[in-house]
Amino acid sequence: MGAAFAYLTLKDWPLAGIFDNIRLDGIFLVTTSWRVNLLYLPLYFLTLVAMHIFRVWRWKPLLEPLADVSFWVLNRVSSVGFLAMFILPFRLGELVRPMLLSAETSVRRSPALATVFVERSFDGVFVSLCLLVALIFMPKSENVSYEALRAATYLAMVIFAGIMLFLAILFAFRNRIRVFLQRALPKSPFFGAFRSVLTRFLEGLQVLPDARRFGRFVLLSSGYWGSNAFGLFVLSYGFGLDLPFVAGVAMMATIVVGMMIPNPPGNVGTFWFFLLKPLELYGLSGNPSCLLYALTVYSLQLLQLVLFGGYYIAKHKIPVRKAFRISLKDLQNNGVEKIA
Repeated sequence: MGAAFAYLTLKDWPLAGIFDNIRLDGIFLVTTSWRVNLLYLPLYFLTLVAMHIFRVWRWKPLLEPLADVSFWVLNRVSSVGFLAMFILPFRLGELVRPMLLSAETSVRRSPALATVFVERSFDGVFVSLCLLVALIFMPKSENVSYEALRAATYLAMVIFAGIMLFLAILFAFRNRIRVFLQRALPKSPFFGAFRSVLTRFLEGLQVLPDARRFGRFVLLSSGYWGSNAFGLFVLSYGFGLDLPFVAGVAMMATIVVGMMIPNPPGNVGTFWFFLLKPLELYGLSGNPSCLLYALTVYSLQLLQLVLFGGYYIAKHKIPVRKAFRISLKDLQNNGVEKIA
């Protein structure tokens, strides 16, 4: 999948000759086909740091109904979890944060995973709305690309809104669901474990009817996605693209919408393809500065994740082995006997 999207990217944004005759000209890195102001690179990295802070902080309101977890614990867990989300294929990295959090705090894995479901579902709805609004103000001359983006946005909106509604219904009828499962499923260690896991998962959805906490989550999420879009907007000026802020919003949103597809390792191919898609509306297809821009965004985001997550891994400050240790005894201790 990564190879397929890398091919589609390089078909429209050729790599040939892009690194020929590179030279340094003051604060500019220059070739015959592009020119980059190097001062914008650390500036963009600072927006990634701000984005990381909002991204960690917004998890706290979702977890508050379960436990009071400090920002620094969340930072340790999330730094490693975000790195895993970026690197591991098929969205498997989404499981890492709940597992690590359960090893660091009293929050169990299933309710922690439920908060991640809420977070990701909300993100899908939020960025789809952002893209719908952005498309109103973007050029429509490239009709095929415009219609493709609009169709993908509607599809993403329906999928993620449906997931949010499903989670809300699950929580609203949680007591009836528990009673039904207790009566319908056989009394055995396996089904007892399943009922226990589902019960704790439903507990993790407690933030949904809590308007104050959910409102804080929405506000912090706005800071997270806003800093993401602002960083993309600012960096475009370093490459001489001079894109409007709405283009930064569209690039941020299309990456998220594109991640509905099970991602390849390291998001290779998919990240570049979906980041560059909105730039086609500005008549920039084939512009070598755009491809280099996409590769730079990808490289700096990966660098930030490796530095932040790699620090805690290298210093052995995160209990990775403990987090992923699972046994029948653990399942039994997690409430199988109580339900049985």
